[in-house]
Amino acid sequence: MVNSSGVNASIIKHHSSAMNRRCHACCKTFKTLQECLKHDLLEHSLQNKKINSGFNNLCKAALKFLTTPEKLEERAKVRAGLNHCNAGDELLSIFQILCMDNNNLELQFERIKACLHSGLKDLGAQLEIHAFGSIVSKLALKDCDIDVYLDVKEMQLKEASETPGQLNSPHFMRNSSKHDTIFNTVYRILRESEDFSQVRPIRSARVPIIKCKHNSTGFSIDINISCPNSLENTRFLQAIVESDDRIHSMLLFLKIWAKHMQIINRANVTSYCLIILAVFYLQQPLQDHNRSIILPVQRIQQNLSARMVQGIDYSFDIECEENRVYLPASITTLDLIKGFFNFYKNLDISEYVLSPYLGTYILRKDFVDDKCAFLAYHNQLITVSQYFGDDAQQFEIDRCVCIQDPFNLSHNIARSMVRNNKEYFHCCLAYACTICEENINASARELYEKLLYDPYNPK
Repeated sequence: MVNSSGVNASIIKHHSSAMNRRCHACCKTFKTLQECLKHDLLEHSLQNKKINSGFNNLCKAALKFLTTPEKLEERAKVRAGLNHCNAGDELLSIFQILCMDNNNLELQFERIKACLHSGLKDLGAQLEIHAFGSIVSKLALKDCDIDVYLDVKEMQLKEASETPGQLNSPHFMRNSSKHDTIFNTVYRILRESEDFSQVRPIRSARVPIIKCKHNSTGFSIDINISCPNSLENTRFLQAIVESDDRIHSMLLFLKIWAKHMQIINRANVTSYCLIILAVFYLQQPLQDHNRSIILPVQRIQQNLSARMVQGIDYSFDIECEENRVYLPASITTLDLIKGFFNFYKNLDISEYVLSPYLGTYILRKDFVDDKCAFLAYHNQLITVSQYFGDDAQQFEIDRCVCIQDPFNLSHNIARSMVRNNKEYFHCCLAYACTICEENINASARELYEKLLYDPYNPK
């Protein structure tokens, strides 16, 4: 039933009834007080020792990573480049060493695309092959994978009995038969191809993928056949990257920093999550200005025709005058980087749901109690349910960190972060702020090197 505000009444009722017994630490709800107390003891009290051990392991991992012979040699190369570059070109010097050349990357993708088309020609399908992720948004580092979406328009196949298997991701159980057939067939063809090796299916991921290596280019490839939404997210990030070189440089630097500190990979923060955190920071009001650098998604969707993909509206416009990225000339890339560190150092992200759609954060308990009256979220649950013909997956509010996807409002993009990940991330942010404060008179080249190669090391 939908009420006069367009909100599914059963969803609201579910939220209110779920509040009977809720864990104070993670907001997970229980039917009885006894179950809640048992959960608190096992998950939060007895886990403290394990969390401390995990935190220390993360610190050691970053220190070990940055003191390998390869990384020490890389640091020397970066330092030499910084010492010989012109003032103001420090980041460009770093990126030339640590980032992919975008033009070369596009050429390599065309080779991979041609091999995929050749290998999959026997599908008897209208097949479109799209790149997405960092190679499209121009945020690719030297060791990047290539993300590929296979859009199979029509397909006349027998069931792929040679490679039995079912996709175990709840997100894609709605079309399991069709997806199983396509997934298994593509997997079989790639496994038998001379162009690809190390082919393995990841069926249980939120978005099931086939991982493989393209032999002639050496690139690792993640192939997605189920979820076109990733193309839309990339389109949004590409528009932001292209809006201002300072934002592009900030995002690349933060991505390198997070990989060096082992925040990406070992601390369960994805590259996409990190970039969205940066976007959210840029959505906060500028001091002494009447707006933010980037407007909330709900603002840049106003008065547009919907661009619906699987029940989600991916429309946006940042080219019209009132929606354009607003970045005063007085603000430098280094200002943006320092601002990011300070903003998240001083924000307890475990207390809130960060919503790039709204451009603000919501107290976790207010989200659960539905005090924020988040109509767009409730309405999207309805449109997704209508698209798939069953109940939409709700936002996972019981996770340690809650960050909404800018468009898919039921997707918590930080769902994999646990408490020791969050604590380590915060310590890295605080340490980065300390480096900036203690080196306030240092040159940009010295500061950038320290930020990238001096890891947090608890005494």
